[in-house]
Amino acid sequence: MLPYNSMLSTLLEYPEHIERATKIDVPLPDKAENIVYAGMGGSGIAGIILQHMAKIPFFVNRDYSIPEFVSFSTLFIAVSYSGNTEETISAYKKARERNSKTVIITSGGELGKEKNAVIIPSGMQPRAAFPYLFFPLAISLAEYGYIKKFDIDAVLEAVKSMKMARDIAIDIANNLEGNVIIYGSGLLSAAATRWRQQLNENAKLHAFDFPVPECNHNEIESWEREDGNFTVIFLRSRKENERIRKRFEFMKKIYGEKAKVMEIFGNGEDEFSELIYLIYFGDLVSVYKAIYDEVEPEPVNLIARLKEELKR
Repeated sequence: MLPYNSMLSTLLEYPEHIERATKIDVPLPDKAENIVYAGMGGSGIAGIILQHMAKIPFFVNRDYSIPEFVSFSTLFIAVSYSGNTEETISAYKKARERNSKTVIITSGGELGKEKNAVIIPSGMQPRAAFPYLFFPLAISLAEYGYIKKFDIDAVLEAVKSMKMARDIAIDIANNLEGNVIIYGSGLLSAAATRWRQQLNENAKLHAFDFPVPECNHNEIESWEREDGNFTVIFLRSRKENERIRKRFEFMKKIYGEKAKVMEIFGNGEDEFSELIYLIYFGDLVSVYKAIYDEVEPEPVNLIARLKEELKR
């Protein structure tokens, strides 16, 4: 039996958190010509996903500065769970100076004091608050026609099916060796990024992610070498096209000669449901890995040390 862990406890309530999150309203302006999403780390992954779903130009901003095109016709979305992320605050202020249409998603802090802030539940690690950081905004963006619509019922059905796959997640966590490299294609490349972030932060593990097919034009050549200790994870869709399938099959053959290879297919009625399923799956794997390696997933000591250093 696994020991109690607050991060794991939160994850096991994932479907309930999604259902609560869908009831949060995010008022948005209409007639924006482009969207800039500013967010870092656990607060930024939603933007990476939404960029794949956008129907108008969509830029993910992960810096202190903002693109030159930001103007009064830009919908600028600042997302910081704590409300105190310095890069996001800096970018938000610059967007306000250019009279952008702005909205904030936060649980409090400095950004929470702004009149246009949508306040979400507090008391969680930002990376564990994904349902609240993502779904209220995604639902509103879809309603305004800024991103593709999605079926929330299909999403809930997919994540609830994870109960039958938890033993598989535990097994995968126990079999991760060396550096972990995660690959995904299209929308699922965002899931690969989330897996990498969660393994980094929860399991304190070196992990890297690459999108397919882009990595087939550069990263693939690194497998000519014989050295290294790697676990490769392919995040796949049962709806992927034939060209992507052939690429994965080739990679599985070549990479499998030099690394441990695992394939995980999404479960859901559509690609978006598969995405959320795989994100949930990866979150669980990262926490199970931390528990079995006797690593506490919640503290982020080096991030905290860096923030203290930056204050000097």
